[in-house]
Amino acid sequence: MNYEEITIDDAENYSEYIDPDMAESLDRAFFRSIGATDDNDVPVGAIVYELKNSESEFDTKSRIRSLKADSEDVKNNLLEQYKSEIEEEDVEESFYESEDEVMSKKLEENGFSLEVSESLDVVLSLEDVKQLSESVKLKKLPSFITGLSEATILQYRQFTKKCLFNGKRGLLDDLAYLPKNWFDQDVSACAIEDDNITGVLLIKKAPSGKLFALLYTAFGPDFQKTLALMMAYSAQKIVELYPEADTKVVIRRHNEMVKKLTDKFFASCKGNMVYMGNRKE
Repeated sequence: MNYEEITIDDAENYSEYIDPDMAESLDRAFFRSIGATDDNDVPVGAIVYELKNSESEFDTKSRIRSLKADSEDVKNNLLEQYKSEIEEEDVEESFYESEDEVMSKKLEENGFSLEVSESLDVVLSLEDVKQLSESVKLKKLPSFITGLSEATILQYRQFTKKCLFNGKRGLLDDLAYLPKNWFDQDVSACAIEDDNITGVLLIKKAPSGKLFALLYTAFGPDFQKTLALMMAYSAQKIVELYPEADTKVVIRRHNEMVKKLTDKFFASCKGNMVYMGNRKE
């Protein structure tokens, strides 16, 4: 069996093992993927993982995002190769959260803890988003709340630098490397006051059509009001631009602030039950 690093350029060769949403991230700074091939160089499996806090001097973690292969032996071999590679990245802990029971059981066999719990991800339907959009009419929103498309590249860069300085990355450890046009600029919201961005809700449309909220933060004395207004703006735009009934918006409740806001605006929405666990490396 042979192993190779899977890049965005050859991800199509592993389409049976890596879904399109995950494959799109393979050109991002902290995403990694290991592919396994047989003696005829035919792909037989792949693992995808994401390094977290990897630019910190300590506490580098790795989140396993997917593991699929043709056999149990290939999965075991991929996990051995994974362990070897994360040692070079000084990873102290690996973790996962997945609805994939097969993957989760395999990780448990390889030393990971396993429990079933509610996912940190809340998946909103179009109807959920409509309810919020109808509660605050777009015309009532203040003029400083607008789409990311209205911000200049310089304003965007200045704001991301401020976020990095203050440790505000949301779900984007690679925020420093992502250009403004990587996001859906029409549904992503921002607050522009005195010619400076004071808050953003950055949303990415994945190949699957799902909309992922990836950075949701604001600065200033009225930051909580700004957050609520930006959410209302994005909700209006999603309803306007993505009216399909199967539209899904994913919000990950990765900190207490986001959790409080989702509880407030989407109180009836809960995360799916998932498998999750970790392993000290």
